[in-house]
Amino acid sequence: MLLFLFGLAHAVTLDEAWAAADARGVQTRLARESFAAESTLTGAAWSLVSPKFVLRGNYTHNNEELTLDPAALVPENLAPLLGDTEPVVLQKLSWFDANFSIIQPLFSGKALPLLNAAYRTVDAAREDLAGQEAAIKKGVAESYWGVLVAREGVAIAAEARDSATKHRVLAAKSVDVGLAAPTVKLQAQIAESRADRDLARAEESRAMAEGAFAQLTGLSADTPVELPPRRSLPWASPELIVDAALKNRPSLRAARSRVRAAELASTARTLDWAPEVNGRFTYVWTENTSAFSERDEFWMVMVEGEWVLWDGGYRLSKQAEAAAQKRMAVLARTLEEDQAAAQVRINWEAWTRAQKALATVDQELGLANENLRLAEVAWEAGAITFLELEDARLGEAASRLGVMQERMRSDLAALALLEVAGAL
Repeated sequence: MLLFLFGLAHAVTLDEAWAAADARGVQTRLARESFAAESTLTGAAWSLVSPKFVLRGNYTHNNEELTLDPAALVPENLAPLLGDTEPVVLQKLSWFDANFSIIQPLFSGKALPLLNAAYRTVDAAREDLAGQEAAIKKGVAESYWGVLVAREGVAIAAEARDSATKHRVLAAKSVDVGLAAPTVKLQAQIAESRADRDLARAEESRAMAEGAFAQLTGLSADTPVELPPRRSLPWASPELIVDAALKNRPSLRAARSRVRAAELASTARTLDWAPEVNGRFTYVWTENTSAFSERDEFWMVMVEGEWVLWDGGYRLSKQAEAAAQKRMAVLARTLEEDQAAAQVRINWEAWTRAQKALATVDQELGLANENLRLAEVAWEAGAITFLELEDARLGEAASRLGVMQERMRSDLAALALLEVAGAL
């Protein structure tokens, strides 16, 4: 249904742009594939405690067959006592054999801590994905607002260029009839040239904004977008946002999971000094039977223990490495907490300033509307020129652009706070 509406080229809302980025955006899919790759870690960790099934096969060909002739082992005068005997095959010239084994770890001190550490690592990756998705949503909102403001900027720049052209034509006529100095004509030409450059810059900005929007959402660059409603925050103070961030921010939750994973990995390195015990069941089938044994299959059960008492210092170095990684994880968590609090303060100030600026530009727009109304009345009464009326219209359009810019800053500041708090 969403794709059908997009196909109709209706004005897309910010929520629909988010949905498009979630479904079709390359960055979102890349982040999810990265998480899918990291989530395979638990499957690999289960191999530390799970049984292993091993099937082996061998084909052997010797340079000659080994036989034992009983007649050659007795004196010639006793050979008639043996009668007719055939040589005994000790080893065939060639044969095939196969074996199947089940190997089950019975005791491994490091296995369970490493398994738990793998789950905590995947938990951290899941939180990283949530943080990346929130960052992508914020980026989509920035590009969405960028398209809105850039298109409005092009419209206003085009109006300004048209007004400058009308000024130039009027100035030229005034100079021709001697009502104005030649410098007035030159100044009008300069103003028109500047208006042309401003329009070109505005069109460039629009193209860049539309390209970024298309890249993030997978929508067409010329997709119409709708002005979002004004956004409010569910918190009354930055302290409440900090509390929410410490509890819900994905990067902080990921940092805590990594601390726990590092602690478990350090424990596993310590328990690596313990012995390891495995159980084994093996079934063997072979074609290499002999006169001494006609059996072609047998099985065995074994319990194997291994205790490496000294390995040249490898485990000591790995213990030190794991301890350093644990300390690094704790420091990274502390840093993330400090950064979250700092980002809340910065974004709160930005949002507060945007709210005040928005109230101011709303007032300015009201004044510009009143100025335009008075100018239209004066134009109808013949009290002002048409160009003065055009200037009033441009002033009203510039005020509208100012309102949109401040609404953009207010909305993006609110979204930044929602992202920091883990609520986006």
